[in-house]
Amino acid sequence: MPMHPEHRLPAIAGLLTALVLSGCATTTTQPQERNNQERLHPALQEVAAALPGQYSTPARSGSSRRLQIEVIADPSAPPGTVRMMMIQTRSDRPDASPRQFQWQLQAADGDDNGLQGLFAPMNAAGQIQRHCAMSVSVRREGLTAQTEPTECSFGEGEQLTGLLKEIAFDGRQLVIGDRLIRIPSGEPAAEDQITRFVRDRVFTGWAGVRDGSDWRMAVDVEAVTGSTPIEPRDAAGMSLGLEIGIDHYEMSRSDQVKLRLSVTDTVSGEILGESWADADARSIGIALPDLQIGLETP
Repeated sequence: MPMHPEHRLPAIAGLLTALVLSGCATTTTQPQERNNQERLHPALQEVAAALPGQYSTPARSGSSRRLQIEVIADPSAPPGTVRMMMIQTRSDRPDASPRQFQWQLQAADGDDNGLQGLFAPMNAAGQIQRHCAMSVSVRREGLTAQTEPTECSFGEGEQLTGLLKEIAFDGRQLVIGDRLIRIPSGEPAAEDQITRFVRDRVFTGWAGVRDGSDWRMAVDVEAVTGSTPIEPRDAAGMSLGLEIGIDHYEMSRSDQVKLRLSVTDTVSGEILGESWADADARSIGIALPDLQIGLETP
């Protein structure tokens, strides 16, 4: 059943970057997976190749809470079907049980061009508790799937509550929105929850600090967005005395996501340098009289 326009989560579309799915990066597939993908709807072939991976919410000013989500392709999915396992964790609760759910996409029955999906929450043991049908739309900015609250509901009588869940993917960002609706009245049962995840990226390169008239260099620097800062070391294994952090950062005034490179002194914690780039930049660096860093990603 199509979603009523007034029920749709408007922020989902606003958070998606205008990116055609055919521009997504592809990955190497095994023969069995390749045979399955050959039977997929073209949009699902792109999703199957691009979606799996590790994602994190962008850093924000004044907040240390971060969410991570790992997306794993299920190789046992039936032919013509894309099935993803999504495992969500929190940086401020590392010992808490992760939230898990399954997202399945396939061609709609009797419609070669249409798509349909299923959303299925899972318990701590990885067992499916229930599932809800999802309608799927493919547009220029990506793919979006959503449940119908009247069909995805729990409780009884006046406590009957429907779930509007939207999942959107544009090749780089995964946006998940939840709205709880009181079925009898149609009123929201809680505040909307909309979470944007950005794909984690690995940057490699070098770092150097001036030591008198010479430079001490670390040539095997590897930093990952969404991870803790790293402490580069020179060829003798000695620390350069600094920490390098690279991350996606959400600007408070515009909601834009930027790539930020920051360097701090390991002893004093003082910020030694900082640089910014577009969220999808392939390289970033710092060039100061006593500090230079160059990082890039494939």
